[in-house]
Amino acid sequence: MTGLCQPIGNRISSTTYQCYSHSNFIDTPGFGDTRGGESSHLSLIDFFISLSSGIDILLYFVRYGAMNSADLNLFIDIYKRILSIDAYSNSCLVITDYSLPNLEQVNIDKSEEKNLLLKQLHDNDKYSYILDKFDNRVIFIDVAPYDSKRRDLSKEIIKNFLHSFQPTNRFNCQNLRDAYRLIRRTQEMELLCSDLKNQIDQLTTQNQHLTNLYEKQIRYCKDLEETYQRSTKQLEQIHQQTLLTIENNHILTIEEMKQQELRIRDDVKQVRQQLAEIEHDMERSLTFNVASYIPLIHIITNIIELNTKRRITQRIRKILHSKKKGL
Repeated sequence: MTGLCQPIGNRISSTTYQCYSHSNFIDTPGFGDTRGGESSHLSLIDFFISLSSGIDILLYFVRYGAMNSADLNLFIDIYKRILSIDAYSNSCLVITDYSLPNLEQVNIDKSEEKNLLLKQLHDNDKYSYILDKFDNRVIFIDVAPYDSKRRDLSKEIIKNFLHSFQPTNRFNCQNLRDAYRLIRRTQEMELLCSDLKNQIDQLTTQNQHLTNLYEKQIRYCKDLEETYQRSTKQLEQIHQQTLLTIENNHILTIEEMKQQELRIRDDVKQVRQQLAEIEHDMERSLTFNVASYIPLIHIITNIIELNTKRRITQRIRKILHSKKKGL
């Protein structure tokens, strides 16, 4: 109910326009319709803000026996996020589709039928929540299209309630401006969050690509390291084998030279014996056979060769010793 006289609705079939002498009935933009979400919230707030003179009575409609958790959440959303709890004192619960025959009796204050029905409604936590907020202000109507009598009775019930209910203060719609700005800001933040989420998803994809590339490079480096270690180990084995071969060959050479030295010593002994014999013969005879010098020359040549091999052996030992120190 307002002091205005204007048809307002959602441009479909819910537009309501019925003027009385000092009141209007206005069907507000609906909740739970095809627009849904924050757009529905903003449409309702825009409508309330346009009512600069305020609202006397707010009728909140629910179906009889069909209220569920979603309906209760919608009620809480409207009154806490949009209207504020100040609107409770100006509100009344209207339960529609009440098909029982005692329609007139349940709308009489303090009647036994209404008290019993209120008790039943309070047993349901969803109805009970709204009734507690509205101080048990409730009316029951039935607008079944096949029963004009009950429709007329329902109109009379609403009319009587509106004449009997006199709120202390008019609900000032101007206090919804903050809610409007908040919801509008919420929409902007949701768009911003959506953009940020898209950017985060892109960065996540890029990061995953870089991670895969990094892991691939790590595996490649590990393979190179393993290859290097294997090559190093093979080179060490080859080096060890080479040194072992050189040492073995050197040992064989030394052994041969020792044997050769023994043979030359034997030859030297023979030469000394022959020299002694030659000296003895020279003492006895002035004529000396030159041919007897040939074995001596052969032995001296062997001695020179032995000395040469000794020097070569010493040089090889020095080279091997220096290589061992380098390893």
